[in-house]
Amino acid sequence: MRRSVLLAALFLGAFAAGSFFADPLDLVASAGALRFHSAGARSTFIPGPGGARLHAWELGPRSAEVPVVLLHGLGAASHYWTETAIDLARSGRTVIVPDATGSGRSDPPTPAAGWGIPGRVTAVSALLDALRLRKVDLVGHSLGGWTAGGFALSAPHRVRRLVLVDSAGFARLDPETERALRRSLTPRDRAGSRRLYDLLFFRKPVPAWGFFVDALGRNYRKENVVATVAALEGKDGLLGRETLLPSGTVFIHGSEDAVCLLEDTRSAFPQVPRGRLFVVRGTGHDAPLEAPRLFHETLRRALSE
Repeated sequence: MRRSVLLAALFLGAFAAGSFFADPLDLVASAGALRFHSAGARSTFIPGPGGARLHAWELGPRSAEVPVVLLHGLGAASHYWTETAIDLARSGRTVIVPDATGSGRSDPPTPAAGWGIPGRVTAVSALLDALRLRKVDLVGHSLGGWTAGGFALSAPHRVRRLVLVDSAGFARLDPETERALRRSLTPRDRAGSRRLYDLLFFRKPVPAWGFFVDALGRNYRKENVVATVAALEGKDGLLGRETLLPSGTVFIHGSEDAVCLLEDTRSAFPQVPRGRLFVVRGTGHDAPLEAPRLFHETLRRALSE
């Protein structure tokens, strides 16, 4: 009996190791789903723009007055926010974590909606309508921050608090710098994937193993990333519209972010009525992953003050 259990454990361990080396990011997504399930999260599908299905996780007590909606960034999905969502739910908040259109388990957008910021904003509106949420606290990371800001500008009455984490949408880039950034976000080979890994993380979650950076590169060459990068337009940016963002908007930014620069956020937040900035020292573009405990403390403070 013990021998059978041991053999089964070895088999499962070998299978998990093989899966990790073959596609570590897929295994991370699966682990995130298991964490959501174990925390009592409910998986739901709702109709999105043009009939495309949107997937979201709901967790925490439904009785909370104002839910928190967490929007992930480019190349990510709802599992990006797993630990953050669980932390907020433990504090008594209702938390909604959607997969953006074309990411995770959500359908790609219809041609009418498109991959750009307007389509993403429309998807957020569809999410809130389907879940009958009149007003939310909206948190967005990177491209999710750009989306959250765009939604707040289009429907300010539906956002109580806006929190922008290492948010895109505030940069003023010259054409060559913009082209270089777009190329960096869609790497063609291992060298490009390694540069992207260095660009995204100041505190590396794992060493830059070849199989891991290869998986990262494959992820950023998928249609949802490539099409989104191609669809981003300056006219949809938040730059120049800071004064129209909700009063009290909070910016959380990693001090070493090499994607969305802290200097751009330092220029943006004073223009927002009662805007505030929290700098997470020693982190890059992904403070929620690089320093989760410190980030969670900062986010709870941003949402409660």
